[in-house]
Amino acid sequence: MMERTTIIQKCGRLRSCLALAVFSCLAGCGGSAVEADLLQPRVLAATFPRQLALARANWAAKGLSSYRFTVQVRCFCLEENTRPVTVTVREGATDAPTRLSAFGTIEKVFETLEAAGMSNANVLEVNFTADGWPSTSSVDPRADTSDDEYNLTISEVRPL
Repeated sequence: MMERTTIIQKCGRLRSCLALAVFSCLAGCGGSAVEADLLQPRVLAATFPRQLALARANWAAKGLSSYRFTVQVRCFCLEENTRPVTVTVREGATDAPTRLSAFGTIEKVFETLEAAGMSNANVLEVNFTADGWPSTSSVDPRADTSDDEYNLTISEVRPL
């Protein structure tokens, strides 16, 4: 059973237009607390820290310091960099290639996703398994930058 956590943040003109429309609609309703909540830039991502903490706790409960998993990054990059790679982690040390250093352990994947959330990524969508590891992720760090988005798939996580 997979738990789906979706966090989508949109920046730029769309958010400004939406905020103006919401503010205009609420102006006559006298809901100043509601207005303040709706106009916060990270409202849609409010549950991400809690979901990430829960997933990390589920992963930590497994107690795995040695495991193997497959990671695949899809991005606007060389095809050879998008092929699935099987990574072995032994007592926290990884054999992941340098290009996958941000995804070389499940803990590193958590850190990378947390950094994306903290940096107010334009789009951040994460699916966690019941065991806690993030199975799929879509990240678009900046709305105003082309070809910086990437998708991450983690599969076949097995203890050694």
